[in-house]
Amino acid sequence: MTRALLLLLFTFGACKHTPPEVATSLQTLAVPFDAAELRAGLPAGTTVLYRISAPDGTVMYTLWEVVQAGEGGLVIHQTLVDENRVALGPAVVSAKSWEMLQAESLPGILIETLEPTKQPMALGTLRVSGYVLVNPDNAAAIDIFTFSKRHPGPAIKLEYQLNGELMLTVEAIEWTVGPR
Repeated sequence: MTRALLLLLFTFGACKHTPPEVATSLQTLAVPFDAAELRAGLPAGTTVLYRISAPDGTVMYTLWEVVQAGEGGLVIHQTLVDENRVALGPAVVSAKSWEMLQAESLPGILIETLEPTKQPMALGTLRVSGYVLVNPDNAAAIDIFTFSKRHPGPAIKLEYQLNGELMLTVEAIEWTVGPR
């Protein structure tokens, strides 16, 4: 799988907005964090480094940076970087309200909620909970989102599957909270 394809899958898959009426059509969707928790957990200066890996061994990294945060929302820069955090292209800039970020946290139709458990993750052993979602446009596409209450914000791990085969794993490997 090429780096460009990985980036496209992650950028447009993870950032895709699914209207709440679609996302809740099977079950009532309990989002992992409310707007107040997101606002408190993602101050300006917060950075999250994700490792994106495919089963064929292809690895790349993306850096999320909260460059601005306030009562109304936040501005995030997402940049494809190498293992030394050197930018490989321009940042994708995204401005969102806290409510919009909350609504977009689970893009799909919820088919299963995973019970909270302690799991070893790249960020350490964490108590995590998860959600299994199906893409409303392609029932063969399953996404597993893993969240940690210790890290309010985007998922700390995402697994994208197609026809039961793992296509992509995205995992936070560094998480630094900005000054409050």
